[in-house]
Formats: sequence, structure tokens, C-alpha cells
Amino acid sequence: MPVIGLIREGKVPADNRVALVPAQCKWLVKHFPDIKILVQSSPGRCFTDEEYIQAGIAVTEDMRSCDILLGIKEVPVSQLIADKKYFFFSHTKKKQANNQGLMHAMVDKNITLIDYECLEHEDGQRIIGFGFFCRYSGCA
Repeated sequence: MPVIGLIREGKVPADNRVALVPAQCKWLVKHFPDIKILVQSSPGRCFTDEEYIQAGIAVTEDMRSCDILLGIKEVPVSQLIADKKYFFFSHTKKKQANNQGLMHAMVDKNITLIDYECLEHEDGQRIIGFGFFCRYSGCA
């Protein structure tokens, strides 16, 4: 059974968005009973731990049992878990120098990164791109 983890945002300044809101987690578990979703406890997320619990989703601190980890922004190197698959905006596609250390750490820790910025439709249009609406993502 694949385990998907919603990680707490660790970048400073803190980001309160989340990759999946409680209602989306509930829908996924209902329609795909062969997956499990865990949410890392977070005091600063736009949805409380209690809202996930009310949706039937377990809240925990430990994300090591997760196969896939979903976040929004770059994960601090100190919070990376080796041998995992991560989805987040790495801010490295344009070769941003400030995130080169993150990329090196991910290689060293055998981490697979799926960068939201690089997900494209067959016609080359980005699948995920916020622009003006970025402040509203994860707030459904």
C-alpha cells in the first residue's frame, strides 16, 4: 500500500499552504482505498491538524514510513529523508544558485524529486503554475 505524506513546510519564512486539503485527502482515500495518507503535524498550516483528523486522515510527526512526500516550497536540507520521492517547487529549474546545495543533498541522499514547475502537458504548457493565484493554492 503506497503511503503519501503531506510534509510540514520548513522554509523560512513559513508558508501556510498545503499540497492537499482535508477534503481532497478524504476523497482520495475513499476512491483509492489502496493508498494511505499521513499528514505531518503543523501549527502554521492553513488547515489545522484537527481538520485532517476530522477528515479521517492520520496526523503524525514521523514521515519515514511514507513512500511519497508532498510539499509546496523547497525542503530544508536538514529535513530531507533519504531514499524518498518528493514533490515540491525546488526553485532550481532556472539554475538558482541559492538552491544548489539542496540539489546536491538530494543526490547524496538518493532522493527522487518531481518538481511541480517541470510538470507539463504534451503541448509544453505547465500543469501547475500559480502566478496571481499562488496565495490561494491549498486554501480550497
